[in-house]
Amino acid sequence: MDLENPKQLVTKAAYAAVGAPIVIGRRIKEFGVRVADQTQVQYEVCADEGAKMAKQLQKRNVVEELEQRIHLDKVQDRVEKLRDQLEGTLHSWRESFPPAPEPEPAASKPAAAKPAAKKAPAAKKTAAAKKAPAGKPSTK
Repeated sequence: MDLENPKQLVTKAAYAAVGAPIVIGRRIKEFGVRVADQTQVQYEVCADEGAKMAKQLQKRNVVEELEQRIHLDKVQDRVEKLRDQLEGTLHSWRESFPPAPEPEPAASKPAAAKPAAKKAPAAKKTAAAKKAPAGKPSTK
């Protein structure tokens, strides 16, 4: 670089600013092509392995192997026993709680038959309640 000629320096900087994105774009494109090629190769390898595994599974009878390892009859018997136990538990639990008493209909109670409460006796009751200690019945 020639620092004595500032005009040349500015011109090169302008050219570098214009050319840099082009050079970087080419390098990214080359990198992308290499990545795409490697991706294609790995994709083929995975597909081949998957095909091999599928052939192996088709040769084996998976359902029969599982039936041999797990005795389905025993499992079904256990499930039936557990279901019966659960139903019995629920039945005894329901029987242990008596049904709630049904409320009386509101129409059978006459609302106007009650006399109005007097204020004076209520005042005496509250005074007596204040004198007696809480939690102990009065002996009067």
